[in-house]
Amino acid sequence: MAHAFISYSHSDEYIVKRLHTHMSQLKREGLLTSWFDGEILAGGSLDENIKDELNKAEIFLAVVSPDYLNSAYCYDVEFQKALSRFATGEVKILPIIAQPCDWKSSPFGRFKAIPKDVKPISEWTNENIAFLNIIDELRKLVSPKQETQVKSSHMEIARSQTVYKVKRDFDPVDLLNFRDDSFETIYSYFSDSIEEINGVNEIKARFVRDMPKQYFTCVITNRAKIGTTGYISIGIQGNNHFGRDGITYALADQLNQNIYGNNFVIDHSDYELYWAKHDLMSHDRNKQQLKAKDIAKLLWGKFIEQVGITY
Repeated sequence: MAHAFISYSHSDEYIVKRLHTHMSQLKREGLLTSWFDGEILAGGSLDENIKDELNKAEIFLAVVSPDYLNSAYCYDVEFQKALSRFATGEVKILPIIAQPCDWKSSPFGRFKAIPKDVKPISEWTNENIAFLNIIDELRKLVSPKQETQVKSSHMEIARSQTVYKVKRDFDPVDLLNFRDDSFETIYSYFSDSIEEINGVNEIKARFVRDMPKQYFTCVITNRAKIGTTGYISIGIQGNNHFGRDGITYALADQLNQNIYGNNFVIDHSDYELYWAKHDLMSHDRNKQQLKAKDIAKLLWGKFIEQVGITY
């Protein structure tokens, strides 16, 4: 069982409490214990307790923020002690970026920082996702043998399997399954994205019509820009039940099935089906090969752009 010391500025105490909550499963599995100064009992010696915990820690978790870098105790005492133990191989240092700050110019810049893409926790629209990524990295750190075995197993499987591409034709059932599966992927993407963006200040969004087998409509409002509301309607174009029709959309509160300009149509290579953007003016297809998630990302960008949001 690995033991972690959590170093933090008291301005970031909320982050530490949430981190402890998300660590519960690692602790339950007996993979990790952790300590921070909030666990010092009344009457206990602060300096002695911190010194003892620092000396026995195998992982040094630094909750990095402007306040942390400005803290004489966190940065100049706790972190410097961790650096000296790191130099002798006694401890691993893992920076957790809580707030945007100049951490890359500090000695923390030497270490792999988390969460994913070193995006500060405060900038995630859903902080739980950031903490989940942190826990995933901690799990890898505290169970390296298991991780190595999994990677090795995957590599053996990859080496033992040769992937062949076989030319084929596509029948109406293939087209129907591809269309319906793609539409469900787009629907799920919007559902998850709306749940996440509702965590952004001043933004409200929701499905206003929920008919996943045919079409759906979403609305979004930016309360920071008075009167700024946007819509998108996405559905299956036409009434062909054998998948030859495509997916269409409108930046409106309803779908006009008579407008064919905003279409994605099914196309295929010798090996696989894909989506292509229909160009009404040229009566041709843009041969960029799109997957359902590509369409979802493209349409989500158009949707939120209406109310002044980019990502």
